[in-house]
This record gives sequence, C-alpha cells and structure tokens, in this order.
Amino acid sequence: MVVKMYTDNQKYSGVNKSFNYKLRIFYNICKRSRLPLAGYAKAFLTMLKGLAQDNYYNYKLSRRLFSNICTYFRNFFKGPSYYHKNLNI
Repeated sequence: MVVKMYTDNQKYSGVNKSFNYKLRIFYNICKRSRLPLAGYAKAFLTMLKGLAQDNYYNYKLSRRLFSNICTYFRNFFKGPSYYHKNLNI
C-alpha cells in the first residue's frame, strides 16, 4: 500500500531537499496506510531513488534496524563524507 501512495517527487535521492523533510513524508504515508512500526524498515526503500537507492543496496541496509538506516542516511548525505565527496567533483 505504501508503494502506491508515493509519487516520484516525494522520494529522496540524496541531492534533493533534506532527508528529514522526505522522512516526514514517509512517516505520513506509513501512518495513512496503517503500516505498523515494525514494517517501516521494509517499506523504507519505497522512499528512495537515484543515488540514495544505490546506497541502500550497496551497503546492504535492508539488514539493519529502521533507526540505524535513518542514521546512516543522515550521516552519509549530510555528514563530513558528503561534503568531502562534493569537493572532489
């Protein structure tokens, strides 16, 4: 049900809007679809596209807890590695 409620514009790519903003959209969609908290980690992939989705698969984030997945994305895209990566472009 969560997948059907998402538009491409609402998804997080790692370069558009802030992660926290896109996470609020994710929480809202999960709440409206009555997804239990235990299902958030499995549904998380539906909020991703592009570079963010690539990172989800490359770092095998499906094996982590939902809170750890969120921490990873905050640190990767907005932490020191994000700024360092952009300096090398």
